[in-house]
Amino acid sequence: MLEIKGLRTVFPTSKGEVVAAKDVDLTMEPGQIIGLVGESGCGKSVTMLSILRLVPHPGRIVSGQVLFFGEDLVKKSPLEMRRIRGKEIAMIFQDPMTTLNPVFKVGEQIRESLRIHGIMSEQAGSWPWGARYRLQAERDKVIQLMEEVGIPSPQARYHEYPHQFSGGMQQRALIAIALACEPRLLLADEPTTALDVTIQAQILDLLRRINETHGTGIILVTHDLGVAAEFCEEIVVMYAGQIVERGPTDEVIQRPLHPYTRGLLRSIPRITREKRKLEPIPGVVPDLANLKYNCAFYDRCDAALPKCEHDELELRDVGGGRLVRCVLY
Repeated sequence: MLEIKGLRTVFPTSKGEVVAAKDVDLTMEPGQIIGLVGESGCGKSVTMLSILRLVPHPGRIVSGQVLFFGEDLVKKSPLEMRRIRGKEIAMIFQDPMTTLNPVFKVGEQIRESLRIHGIMSEQAGSWPWGARYRLQAERDKVIQLMEEVGIPSPQARYHEYPHQFSGGMQQRALIAIALACEPRLLLADEPTTALDVTIQAQILDLLRRINETHGTGIILVTHDLGVAAEFCEEIVVMYAGQIVERGPTDEVIQRPLHPYTRGLLRSIPRITREKRKLEPIPGVVPDLANLKYNCAFYDRCDAALPKCEHDELELRDVGGGRLVRCVLY
């Protein structure tokens, strides 16, 4: 369904050019659920925005391909991308408070996708009452979507504003917007951020039900390995704009290969083990405008070798569906 080849997205800054997504390669099958994990600033969200060609100015895609069912989205015109966004590929953004428009009713914001993509226009046909039929069909569809995502009393909630919704309900409204046109791919950019664990579990259950019911492929962006382990079939780990490891979820969690992945797992508190101190990854995230070594993790790595400084690093297949970018392999 999705094949990203050599994607490179850059942002010019006063310090120089920052490569936020560096030669990203990623493949995905229809209906698959993939988790994209890593520290803040590692390039997860930029990669998702690059897929939809929504990289904020002055950032730009300088090379690579984003093939969606064989069609390169990087070469599409703005009008062609407008037809794809929301209809074929939808995105759940991280913060519903800044995504939802505070001056429009929630139901109308959900209906907007149906109206823009003309989902109900074919049913209305050329009848004299077609416009009225289309409007009513769109509203009925929105109420059905709101009910499907677990928003109570959808007929009444349709006419309410975002500030009248709780955080969990706002996130459900964003999911309803993303699902309105039944997309084949859903990009979920930290959809459970700032939600309590109960609501977080409900949102993840909802996304899983959407995947099972509609066969929608999902890329879940998260910094929480626990969430990724519970929800995703495969985990992709990013660091400093690059994919450093990929594999089946159980394999990555139980037998991490890259030193960065091992460091992430060591820094997670576990209630099933005897009390011990957390082991944070030493050092700080490198300045992407001034990388000193070929391996961006070199300064923080507990397994670093002299050749890590200069050797070219490729994402290598080490068998069993595992890919890793490290000289140890």
